[in-house]
Parts: sequence; structure tokens; C-alpha cells
Amino acid sequence: MTISGSNDKRTAGNPIFPGWYADPEARIFEGSYWIYPTYSAPYGEQAFFDAFYSKDLAEWTKVDGILKMADISWAWRAMWAPSPIERGGKYYYYFAANDIQSDDELGGIGVAVADKPEGP
Repeated sequence: MTISGSNDKRTAGNPIFPGWYADPEARIFEGSYWIYPTYSAPYGEQAFFDAFYSKDLAEWTKVDGILKMADISWAWRAMWAPSPIERGGKYYYYFAANDIQSDDELGGIGVAVADKPEGP
């Protein structure tokens, strides 16, 4: 990215933010770029979602724990693959939880609702 009127290039680098993340979902909400990833860890440690936002795609701000397993009564093992959408001033955050690869365990898709892109 080149800043207008300057020869200086600013980049976010690769990866664009530190940590172990997967399944990123990108959106533009309220004039900012947002990335909603899965925290990549063993199932028992995938117990929260973080989000990242930027005005310029070069500098990113982390929002810790926008949704936590402790807030989801039926979730007990792993949350992943988030996908948010805005509708009518509300933010709907879809996600998978538990071990859906096992037919013997409850797993599925949850929906959390917030008034802001970063929740709660």
C-alpha cells in the first residue's frame, strides 16, 4: 500500500497479526475492516473468539474474547469457523461448536447477537 503523496510503503506483514488463528472471515463494518478468525488450538483450548480491526489494512487492533464458551450454555468443546453479518443495526455471529465429527456428541451452529461488531 502506498500512502498518497509519499514514497513510503506501509504493510501489515504476514501474518497480519500474531498468534495461532485459522478460518478467517473478513467484513467491513462501520468503516473498519474486521477479521474474525478461529483461535487455532487443541479442541479443549478453542474456548473463545478474538477479532481484529483496522482502518487502513496496515495497523490492526485486537479485541480479546468477543465471545467465550462460558457464555454459550450448550458449548463444551471447541468453537470455530465464525461468520458475522449485520442486519438492522444488529450483528449476528454464526459459529460452530463441540465435536461435530462425532455422531455420539451434540454439536452444531450457534448464533450470538450484539449491538456492535466487537460484541458483547
